Amino acid sequence: MNKLRFVLPSLLGILIFLTPIPWDGSQTVGIGIVTGWIKNLMGAYGLHIVVSVLVTTSVLTVLGTVFSTRWIHRHKILKDLFEVPHIWLFLRLAGTVFGLIYLFQIGPTLLTSDEIGGAVFVGIGSNVLSVYIGACLLLPLLTDFGLMEFAGTLARPVFRRVFGLPGRSAIDAVTSFVGASSIGLLITIGQYDHGNYTARQATVIATNFSIVSIPFCLVVATVAGIEQLFLSWYGFVVLACLLAALITPRLPPLSRKANTYISGSHESSPTHTQESRPLFREAWERAMERAESAPGIHAFFVTGVTNVMFFAFSVLAASMALATIAALITFHTPLFTWLSYPLIAVLEFANLPDAASAAPGLLSGYLDQYMPAIVASGIDSTATSFVLAGLSVCQLIFMSETGVIVLRSSLPLSVSDLAWIFFLRTAIVLPVLILGAHLVVS
Repeated sequence: MNKLRFVLPSLLGILIFLTPIPWDGSQTVGIGIVTGWIKNLMGAYGLHIVVSVLVTTSVLTVLGTVFSTRWIHRHKILKDLFEVPHIWLFLRLAGTVFGLIYLFQIGPTLLTSDEIGGAVFVGIGSNVLSVYIGACLLLPLLTDFGLMEFAGTLARPVFRRVFGLPGRSAIDAVTSFVGASSIGLLITIGQYDHGNYTARQATVIATNFSIVSIPFCLVVATVAGIEQLFLSWYGFVVLACLLAALITPRLPPLSRKANTYISGSHESSPTHTQESRPLFREAWERAMERAESAPGIHAFFVTGVTNVMFFAFSVLAASMALATIAALITFHTPLFTWLSYPLIAVLEFANLPDAASAAPGLLSGYLDQYMPAIVASGIDSTATSFVLAGLSVCQLIFMSETGVIVLRSSLPLSVSDLAWIFFLRTAIVLPVLILGAHLVVS
């Protein structure tokens, strides 16, 4: 029975999330088809649905945070969602106000324009919501039936030898690859807080492996207008991220992080004891153990709906607020234009069209992960959009989500650390993405 509970859901998850499927004249993955169906179902009301979610989020957050409403505080899920620090209350309210301004076309022209409001609430908001509804509902197929344990155990020797990380970090990486970067990041923080990772291990994992979420990549590719190249593009994204994971930990600031646990004790020397059972057998047995406690149909859907609620009510409003602010800075201040002047020559040397328009996108990802993709959406060159979309994923350090989570955690990473890691990753992954653009697009 456990074999079926492992094999059938895992195969279905692989088919939906990881298997190339010819569809409508191009290659995609099953979750892309599901996302398209949800987006078509939303139709012309996508913007209205997004803004309705934002309004609901703000009303319930005010009730839970400001008025401490009893019925919200009685339920743990509602309390966790709607009782938040004041900075998050502000961001949720700001995201809602920005959405209402665009929906009703009342307010500053900058916010009612398609360049800002349209790009954020239609180009990002509708796409993100449709992707994460499908992904959150179906993701347990990959995470709750033993595939994570099976793949993570098989990947353990590679992580130990190549990256110098403990075997359990393979689970973090696999979670991020198939799920969401924020989930992988939260796993890493929890492992550090519980004394399973040293400071060096935790900071390396958090800044190098919580990255290549398939649902997020699908959103980025769609926003950038290169969804028809998704599989080839995604392959180069993974290659670039692996290269960055090999190089970045060997350079400051990560190389200078102490190999001590949160308690202050030092990492013990490895014992080099070998497992008495073959690796594949161990992976299979771990998968069987997980399958034995796998959720039933009811629990499966409860988990999926809970994940959707978390994203819709906890993430969407703040993300829309920060994306709007980042878009205003990117498109209506000269900051990134000034900073990116030296990069124009780099892009021209790489023979990428629209170098002057694309250069600000190389740096704007520091504020928000969608900014390079939004810049790409306004560029006619598929090759240049290919590179910018890749940076949206590979740069990793975006302050609107990853940066905030890291800085609020116990991980020993400062703002300057994050900025330096951002520039290092950009310098490492950019040549790989440029090479991929020329190979795939041509």
